[in-house]
Amino acid sequence: MLKELYSAITGNLKPVAILEDGREVIHNDYKVVEDNRGKNYEHDIARHVLKQSILNKDDFIEFVKEYKTESTKIFFNNLRIKAVFNYSTLDKANYHDSFCEMQLEHTKNFEEFRSCLDRDLTQKEFIRILKRLESCIKGFNKKEVADMDIIEIAENLQATKNFQSVMRNTGQGFTVDAEVKAGNTSYTIPRFIHFVMPVYKNDLKLEVQFDCELFLEAKENSFIVNLVCYKLDEIIEKTIRDLTKDVCDSCEGVKSFMV
Repeated sequence: MLKELYSAITGNLKPVAILEDGREVIHNDYKVVEDNRGKNYEHDIARHVLKQSILNKDDFIEFVKEYKTESTKIFFNNLRIKAVFNYSTLDKANYHDSFCEMQLEHTKNFEEFRSCLDRDLTQKEFIRILKRLESCIKGFNKKEVADMDIIEIAENLQATKNFQSVMRNTGQGFTVDAEVKAGNTSYTIPRFIHFVMPVYKNDLKLEVQFDCELFLEAKENSFIVNLVCYKLDEIIEKTIRDLTKDVCDSCEGVKSFMV
């Protein structure tokens, strides 16, 4: 008894318990000695708690493929795509705390495009949109168009001093008779404008087409424009599903669920 008391005081107390994995428990402060832990201590891959965020789709796929398990599931919404590596299965409950997620970030062009929809644009704002998104405008009135046509429309609008008349033609769009710097002229503003652009920074190769109808209203020697994309929400949801499907197909065998 005196010997054990002396050993405790001097810090020389022998271990009183050995765990199944070979680690020793020290009696005087119950510290675990990590240096002699055995292989039994190592967690299965499903218990490796990963909390990783990745922006690029291809990088996200490679990461998921490296760490996926039989219980891995992918969940997505309009904000993110998230792979949970240790999701529960029918015969085994798990922690759901090991994951990798990809936040969905919009491109600058898409943000610019969406900001001009469903609101009144002045003549100057409309010219700016045509020039700013010139590379994304792929057609007018359901037909492909050359870049010079876009520039020509913008320059005509910019040169206009006074609108003499604005007439809507059912098929072509709006015929404008106006006074410009060089005299009087007539030009057409198309009724339908077709934009094609990537929506998400995560996958710049995934381009999406947006068909917009243009409404034009004359206002005291100028006009107000309103662009409407009737299927915007439907197109965005389909784009998210297409992006997620590409991720799942590339990860091979991982199922996805919209939440």
